Amino acid sequence: MGEYETKSHWQLVWQQFKRHRLALLGGGILLVLYTLAAFAGFFSPYDPNFYTLSPVYRYAPPTPIHFRDPDTGRLTRPFVYGIKKTLDLNTFVERYTEDKTRRYPILFFVRTPHHPYTIFKVFKTDLRLFGLGEKATAEGARLYLLGSDNFGRDLWSRMVYGGQVSLTIGILAVLVSLVLGLLLGGLSGFYQGTRIHLALPLISRRTWSYLAASEHRGLGRVFRVAFRFVLLAASLAFWVGLGVGLIYGLWVLTGYSGLGEQVVETLLLVPAALWAFSRGLFRPFTFDPDDLVMRLVEILAAIPGLFLLVTLRSVFPSDIDPLMTFYIVVAILSLIGWGGLARTVRGMVLSLREMDYVTAARALGVREFGIILRHVLPATASYTIVYASLAIPSFILAESGLSFIGFGITEPYTSWGLLLKAAQDGGFASFADRPWVLAPGFAIFLAVLTWNFVGDGLRDAFDPRRRR
Repeated sequence: MGEYETKSHWQLVWQQFKRHRLALLGGGILLVLYTLAAFAGFFSPYDPNFYTLSPVYRYAPPTPIHFRDPDTGRLTRPFVYGIKKTLDLNTFVERYTEDKTRRYPILFFVRTPHHPYTIFKVFKTDLRLFGLGEKATAEGARLYLLGSDNFGRDLWSRMVYGGQVSLTIGILAVLVSLVLGLLLGGLSGFYQGTRIHLALPLISRRTWSYLAASEHRGLGRVFRVAFRFVLLAASLAFWVGLGVGLIYGLWVLTGYSGLGEQVVETLLLVPAALWAFSRGLFRPFTFDPDDLVMRLVEILAAIPGLFLLVTLRSVFPSDIDPLMTFYIVVAILSLIGWGGLARTVRGMVLSLREMDYVTAARALGVREFGIILRHVLPATASYTIVYASLAIPSFILAESGLSFIGFGITEPYTSWGLLLKAAQDGGFASFADRPWVLAPGFAIFLAVLTWNFVGDGLRDAFDPRRRR
């Protein structure tokens, strides 16, 4: 017992985590994957979109690397031979063999001035860990660690750069989901059973009562009339602007439909806008935050995940900027991923809000929102960390699925799902003749598996019943 009394909670967690061998192995592999992705330009011999029209090395196999001098048999500097391309007249398939009349040494820490890159979009450099050099590349020599794709682009370089998208999307989507799930779940649980009245910027009876009772405050009649007029004008402007915006948004989303459908949809929207206007004009909205959040979670849970992903993505044009597509995919994954966390956090907050330290904070006059942020939500940190480690692989799979069916990342950017789509476009030959194009699938499998190992290790580390 004395050994544990001198250690903090996080020290005990780390001690238990170290005993999970698979979690440590998964953490080491993830460290390698994220390092490769963070410094993709340094670890790749070529730019991910580099290819030449002459010569064109379509679906070239991985380049053999030689370590022994063929003449003496001794170990020497790693080198590759040139590539000789021939056409099989029976199958009309290009075949690649080594041209042993030309030898190209592999250079380390090589400069590529014609293909610079940036690190974290800040530092610009052209230094790469290995390569053949600009001269050898100009002569047609290639170093394909994992072969090439249908355009002759280096698959290893594209995989390393694709990891920037696939691995980063998982983390960014989880971070946004954590913010939404913790905030909405915390508010739902803490204010469960509380009725909230929303009066402004609407004109409610409470507002009119305040104005009627303001005469004793020394406000003149002209001022009170003017203030009523301004408040009424602001409320009218608010609701008219909201109605016009909704109608315009509906008009844009159905821009490819007929005029008759637009008229029907507009007529359906106008009564709803008038009802909302009359309700907000004469009395405030009253709602329970718990009912509002939980009904929204139930709606999201009732819709199949893949269908919801495709539907939300199809709302946006397919020809938008590829970088904007990245942010759209992150937003969509976050939007559909926060519900389960919010539901669990709500249940935890329902019990945490009755704890003595929360009651003491209320008695000391701490604001309720401060109590949620400083005292209630930190108590859910253990579950949140485990949730994040287990949710990241699901987001990686979701992004890969979206890109695979053509709704995710687009060229010139790349991701592991997009690379798998290119392999699938090659048909059965991708399995029989060029299996190296399936390497992105192995990368997805490895990332998801290692994240699950880490998640299992964290779950055991935070469970006090498993500590020894």
